Amino acid sequence: MNRYLNVLNQLQDIFTECGVSIKEIELPQIAVVGCQSAGKSSVLESIAKQDLLPRGSGIVTRRPLVLQMINETKPYAYENKVYDTWAFFNHLKNKVFLDMQRVQDEITRNTNEVCGVNKGVSDIPILLKLHSTKIPSLTLIDLPGLTKIPVGDQPKDIDRQIEKLVRSYVQKENTIILAISPGNVDIANSDSLRLAREIDPRGLRTLAVITKVDLMEDTEESLNLLQGRSVNMRLGLVGVMNRSKKHLDDGMSPEEGITVENKFLREKFPSLCGVMGTPYLSKKLCNLLIKTLKEALPSVSEKVNRQLVDHKNLLKELGPEITDKKLEVMNLVMKFNGNLRDSFSGMLTTQETNRTEVHVGVILPVKVTSIYSAGSKLKDAIERHMAQLDEINIEESLKNIDQQISASCGYQPPLFVADSVFSRIVSEKIKSLYEPVMAVINAARETIDRVIKDIGSSTFVRFPTLEAEVVMYARQEVQAKVEQVQDFMKQFLAIQQGYINTSNPEFDERYTIASSLFKDGDTTAASSSDESLGQSPNGRNLEQRKKLEEREVKLMIKLVVHYFDITRKMVKDSLHKAIIRTMVLDLTETCNITILSQVLQTEAESLLCETQDLDIRRNHSKKMIETLTKAIRVMSNIGYR
Repeated sequence: MNRYLNVLNQLQDIFTECGVSIKEIELPQIAVVGCQSAGKSSVLESIAKQDLLPRGSGIVTRRPLVLQMINETKPYAYENKVYDTWAFFNHLKNKVFLDMQRVQDEITRNTNEVCGVNKGVSDIPILLKLHSTKIPSLTLIDLPGLTKIPVGDQPKDIDRQIEKLVRSYVQKENTIILAISPGNVDIANSDSLRLAREIDPRGLRTLAVITKVDLMEDTEESLNLLQGRSVNMRLGLVGVMNRSKKHLDDGMSPEEGITVENKFLREKFPSLCGVMGTPYLSKKLCNLLIKTLKEALPSVSEKVNRQLVDHKNLLKELGPEITDKKLEVMNLVMKFNGNLRDSFSGMLTTQETNRTEVHVGVILPVKVTSIYSAGSKLKDAIERHMAQLDEINIEESLKNIDQQISASCGYQPPLFVADSVFSRIVSEKIKSLYEPVMAVINAARETIDRVIKDIGSSTFVRFPTLEAEVVMYARQEVQAKVEQVQDFMKQFLAIQQGYINTSNPEFDERYTIASSLFKDGDTTAASSSDESLGQSPNGRNLEQRKKLEEREVKLMIKLVVHYFDITRKMVKDSLHKAIIRTMVLDLTETCNITILSQVLQTEAESLLCETQDLDIRRNHSKKMIETLTKAIRVMSNIGYR
């Protein structure tokens, strides 16, 4: 056997065994395409020189059949008998078939097992190895015949299903399209050539085969067709003669059919018989396949090596099987806490998790999840909600402060405003800080909860059960810290409300504020007011008294706003410190021990239960690594690694 064909056969064996379709690895191949009753089976059996394909009405071939023909120099000896032809199926490795009728039966049985009896089609191939001393070394893929009408229980769209399957094989650049067309039908109506022209419009990889040349009309048009003048195919056109129904009924073998074919071609087409017939077609196909394989091997080798690297990386990401599960739980929880701590401190700026999907050997695009610094997220959330504290404007609510002053004095008009009035007004305004303070705390909690979920997803990729447990306990710990901060801030605000400290050093500006209101013209009003103190109430100057009251109201408003601003500043500072100290630093210090103590109460076996998808992907990657390594070893035999 040609060493290139030997490599191709070995690669087909390796990938088919792993469940990887040849079309997906893009190995060079010859795909046989034709409509029903075009003579596909007869052509294949003539090349194989054996009746090994099922026959019948309707769609007989409902799965791709990879037919590896292997030329042997010695016959097969079994139980004191010698056989020049024998066969193996890849799904029945250790079973040898010596009777070709049993090969037909197994193809039918296995097809019905996968596709159902007389129903749909499947793209899962059957690999049949045919060994013989009488055949060339060649590999062909027999595809389901193109059809237009469903039969029996077949789906109504069976025509589209079959064409989609056929296209999936022939659209690959390394595939030679063997387009079968019957000679007794107008070539313009050939479904196989129509499909070939759509996929290979320049005819660079299409070889046309005209079957049933004995049934062609004896016209100049038929001769032009067989000479390749009517069909523009770079690889040419070959005419062959099939065994007729009468020949089959009479039990004519494929070898006898070739003899009849040779005699007919020499008599009917003496000038073309050298480039027609099954022997010429077999030789031409062998040469085409070897040529295509030589050209394609570098790209196939590159693809195999690339997939090997991808699967090794994927297997590394999926992780090995766990031996000490309790230790693994502890390590993962500590890793989670470390990532949480580093994220808040800004050390963990980006953490990428590759989510790679593998389907039948094909690695799909990578999906990446990034975790950004939790510290910057928390800072943004706090600052965004702290702005609500800055937006509180109490001056609007102080417009009726004169009424509050009067109400505090009862029936006796005030001479001077008492400190108690100031304290009561300030205390009421401090109460407005409660709601925005709680909003800041809640915003911080929501941010931390999201960070915990993100870090949990990246840390426990393989173990969703453990992720759910750890995230739940971490959030419980966060809630406990939130309640501590809330209690602290409630108490802090209550203290601020309960005692108004007018001796606060920052409140010294009150003298500056007061003096600014008693300058220039205001002093006259004050002295006049003093002079009128000894007069009866009816004799007071109402206008001067009104000015005095207005001045006192302005002074009260300015002092209340000034004290409120001082208190708001202290509240913001204490709130920020409480959140960072309690909800971040204390959390990361205690979270590890708290979570471990709770998680380890659950059986480690159940916590480390992987999803079925991950287990399937790991096993598939292991198998693919083994398969691709074998493929590289095979290609290295002819200089490709």
